[in-house]
Amino acid sequence: MRFAIKERIFHFRQPAGTSRGVYRVRRSWMLSVTDEHYPERVGMGECAPLPDLSCDALPDYERVLRSLCEIVEQRGEVNVDLFRPYPSMLFGIETALRNLHYGADIVYDTPFTRGETAIPINGLVWMGSYDEMLGRIDEKIKAGFHCVKLKIGAIDFEHEIDLIHHIRSAFSEKVIQLRVDANGGFAPEVALERLERLSKYDIHSIEQPIKQRQWKAMAELCKSSPLPIALDEELIGVNIPEMKAQLLDTICPAY
Repeated sequence: MRFAIKERIFHFRQPAGTSRGVYRVRRSWMLSVTDEHYPERVGMGECAPLPDLSCDALPDYERVLRSLCEIVEQRGEVNVDLFRPYPSMLFGIETALRNLHYGADIVYDTPFTRGETAIPINGLVWMGSYDEMLGRIDEKIKAGFHCVKLKIGAIDFEHEIDLIHHIRSAFSEKVIQLRVDANGGFAPEVALERLERLSKYDIHSIEQPIKQRQWKAMAELCKSSPLPIALDEELIGVNIPEMKAQLLDTICPAY
């Protein structure tokens, strides 16, 4: 078994904004794997961490990835426990190996991969100016999405409320389900007041209203918020089952 690694840089057609910053490029490492047991096949996978969001977005990412690929080459299998701190690398390597096993463009042989069934997803609207976000929302609705998720927490909150008010004025909860993702953009001292205001617009849930690793503050929010809270960044890097249980038992999120 042999892995080859090639870095690729992708450019966003439009800047993708979050409360953590704006993404204009996406660095990915494309993996290819060959094996003498499948001489006519090449398995493909992609490792694509996001800076400031992925726990394994390391300065020496490619060096670590090469080391892990070498371990898999030597052992002939993936040690999941060893890879737990590097989820994007694990994803790319497992995808490449599954692709090698099945051949063609198949990773798993399921109704979805055969094109027989679909998986419902939300239409994601990245942060931008008020007019940009408004235009993107209209595009998602015209494209047939029934669930739209807005990135909030970076531009002026009053503008974000105006934007949500505009959506709800035009589309009821029965027509469009709204979700929001703050990526930890609210300060704990103002978070509850903002969640109370957001809850007036029939929003399904909010992801990560405050920054992660503030378990007590997040638990208090989950207990008091009229808007259901879903964990996001809070889950990054929590790999040990006992720690996962402790996190969930402490915070008690809706999702």
